Amino acid sequence: LLKEPRHAVISRKDADSKQIYEVLKQIPDSDLFSSAAFGGKDLMFSDSITDLMELPKIMDSFLYLREDYYEAMRALRAGNPPAPPQDGKIEWCTVGHAEQQKCDSLQIPRMECRRASSVEECIQKIMRKEADALAVDGGQV
Repeated sequence: LLKEPRHAVISRKDADSKQIYEVLKQIPDSDLFSSAAFGGKDLMFSDSITDLMELPKIMDSFLYLREDYYEAMRALRAGNPPAPPQDGKIEWCTVGHAEQQKCDSLQIPRMECRRASSVEECIQKIMRKEADALAVDGGQV
């Protein structure tokens, strides 16, 4: 069995998640998380939930559920998928134009430079396997 988060309210990217959270928080927990009055179990929400927690805006389903969950789901859907190619190429994530220019100018064989707008975006790229590495200041870790 997987030990993964399994309860989440998911909305469209263009939906106002703050408004959804605020509306749900107005409903008493006993009404929101109990299905007994409707003769069922786990209706809309699991009956075992005790509270809602608002996640940061940058958090998406991949980051919330973690790579292991997505890998397990991919394996279940595809059977045993082939291992990714091991061509030895490094995808380096850069933040901003200046870092991208420096990375490109290094001309290191088997290293590709991938630009992002922030350290957080680079971390997301690494978690999604769209990049392999980045350099950050100790205060950004």
